[in-house]
Amino acid sequence: MNNSRVDYDQLAETFDHRYPPDQISESGLALQKIVAEANARRIFEVGCGTGHWLELLYSPERILLGVDYSRGMLAQAQEKGVPANLVQGAARQLPVKSGEFDFVYCVNALHHFASPKTFIDEAYRALAPGGILAILGSNFLAGKENWYIYQYFDGVYEADLNRFPPWEEVTNWLKQTGFKIRGLDEVEHIQEYNHGPEVLSDSFIQKHACSQLAMLSDAAYQNGLSKIKSDLELAENDGREIVFKTEIAIMMLSGRKPV
Repeated sequence: MNNSRVDYDQLAETFDHRYPPDQISESGLALQKIVAEANARRIFEVGCGTGHWLELLYSPERILLGVDYSRGMLAQAQEKGVPANLVQGAARQLPVKSGEFDFVYCVNALHHFASPKTFIDEAYRALAPGGILAILGSNFLAGKENWYIYQYFDGVYEADLNRFPPWEEVTNWLKQTGFKIRGLDEVEHIQEYNHGPEVLSDSFIQKHACSQLAMLSDAAYQNGLSKIKSDLELAENDGREIVFKTEIAIMMLSGRKPV
C-alpha cells in the first residue's frame, strides 16, 4: 500500500458508475425513511462526493447542504445539477453555524475523515436539539473471505483493519459526545458472485473504482490483477468454474441530540 489517503479528484469522473441508474439502493431507502420519520427539513451531508445521496433526499420543502474535501467530486455534483448547496470543507471543522440542521449524515465516508471523533463532535454542534446524526458504512471487517478483493490484492485487508473503526467504538464516540443512541442496524446486504471471467467486468475491480484499490501502487494493483487472471486460466485448464465472492453488510448507526 503506497498511499495512506485517497485522492478523490482522480476518482470523481467515474465514481458514479457504482450506482445502478434508476435504482434506489436499500441504503438510499433507509435514508429516505429516517428523514421522513424525523420530518427533517434542514439536511446536511458530510462527505457528499458527487451528490448521489443528496439527490435521493431532495424535495422542494427541504434545504440541502453537502460538504466534501474533494473539489473534483464537488465539480461532478455541480455538473449533474444536484439540488443542494455545495461547499468544499473538512469534516473536522464543519463550515456551518451551531444548531443549524435537523439531520446530519455521512455514507461510506467516516473512515476517510482525519479525526472521526472530531466529526461526531462537530455534527452534534451542527444539529438543533432533537436532531439526528446517521452514519452509514460497510462492515468490511466481518471476514477476509467475504470479498475477493481482499484475497487477491496484498495489504488491502490489513489497511482496512486500520482505516475502519469498529462500530462499537463509533457507538461509544456518539455516547461520549452526548447523543442518545437510536440504533445500529444492517440496512443493506450486498451479495454478488462473479462467475469466471465475469469478474473482469466487475465495476469495483477497476483501479479507481473504490478506495481500497485506489490506495495501491500501480505495480501492486497489476500484481493482484495478474493473480486473478492466473486463477482464471488454471480453472479453465482444469475444466472447473471459479467464483469470486462479494458479501458486504451496510450498517447504519444513528443517534439523537437531546432536546
